[in-house]
Amino acid sequence: MVSLSDRSNKYWSGRASEFSGLRMKDYESSMRSAYENFLLAFLPDNKKGISVLDLGTGAGFFAIILRKLGCQVTAVDFSSEMLAQAEINAQEKDARGISFIEMDAQNLTFPDNSFDFIITRNVTWVVEDAEKVYYHMHRVLKPGGTMINLDANYGKSFKESDDKGETPTHPTQTLEQLRERNAIAKECSISKEKRPSWDVDLLIDLGVSDIWVHLDLDKKLGLEAANCPYISASNNTKSKIFVVVAKKI
Repeated sequence: MVSLSDRSNKYWSGRASEFSGLRMKDYESSMRSAYENFLLAFLPDNKKGISVLDLGTGAGFFAIILRKLGCQVTAVDFSSEMLAQAEINAQEKDARGISFIEMDAQNLTFPDNSFDFIITRNVTWVVEDAEKVYYHMHRVLKPGGTMINLDANYGKSFKESDDKGETPTHPTQTLEQLRERNAIAKECSISKEKRPSWDVDLLIDLGVSDIWVHLDLDKKLGLEAANCPYISASNNTKSKIFVVVAKKI
């Protein structure tokens, strides 16, 4: 029987080239500077030597930004196809020195207390065990380090739209891909949770010292019009991206 993680890997690997194209369009848009300024608010003034983990790097969007800011960046993804695209993008954007590693976010093999800073976007909504992802993020983060998760309750929105009988739409994905995406999301237990309150409760249990949350990051960054690829199931259904920032004791 094919596991949910294997199905998810196949889905994302099948999207590697198309997804990379979307993210590099983002990189060349106002999104890059908006996210760069957002990250700078949580990074130290002296970024040289800061060890960063980009968890679920995809096309390398954040890895490239953080490397060009001077950080030492390790970027992981469970899809070898995605990593291949990310490496190409990093070369094209002159962001040399990023360490790209194939690894599952649910089973990180780095030693405890390895990184000063962890960033992840649109990962926890589509994994089999999001609690394990958070556990490993907290485990590999150094004391005093900061972790940032940008995500949305996409799975919940997909289910609601499917229940209404809406046909999934997306500017670059096929209907077959969208139906598989929705089916995978329905099987992820996190889709049933109330987020980001679930995330906050879990982080408190892990023992973080500070938590900062914003429920509509696009609005905060002025990207409401720019960030349109995440249409959940119909032209008027969209999940808001939230951000959870936590510091390890």
